[in-house]
Amino acid sequence: MLDPVTAAAGCAKAYAVVKGMVEAGRSVEDTLSQIGVWWGHYSDAMECDKKEPSPFRKVVFAKSVQAEALERFARQQKLRAQRREIVMLIKYTYGDTGLDEFRQLQKTITLERERTIYKQKRMKEKILAGILGIIGVIPIVFLIWLVVEKGGK
Repeated sequence: MLDPVTAAAGCAKAYAVVKGMVEAGRSVEDTLSQIGVWWGHYSDAMECDKKEPSPFRKVVFAKSVQAEALERFARQQKLRAQRREIVMLIKYTYGDTGLDEFRQLQKTITLERERTIYKQKRMKEKILAGILGIIGVIPIVFLIWLVVEKGGK
């Protein structure tokens, strides 16, 4: 899974393309396709902020709580502002009915995605953490075994 900064950078790039397409008067279909790219990055960025960082990342890349909170807050505010503009674009293009239909589809797809993609990624991360934990315990067990073995003789 992406880190939040990379996902937010992907959002910013896709958002810039969407704004450029709208300003250039590109077709709605082309613009909606790019909005789909943006929404994928947005979803990834929001998911990254939900999950717990790995123990390794906590130790090696530790920041103050305030610094991390400010970074996350700024990133989320920027993404929410982009989201509001994109939702307004959909509303202006398709009206309230189209916006309601979009929101219903979004809920359905979000649930499907949560069940499949993110669940699989979380499972892979847990398996990897378990394997690394076992690999870390093996030398300790071996050392204990050596001490017990030599102490018994």
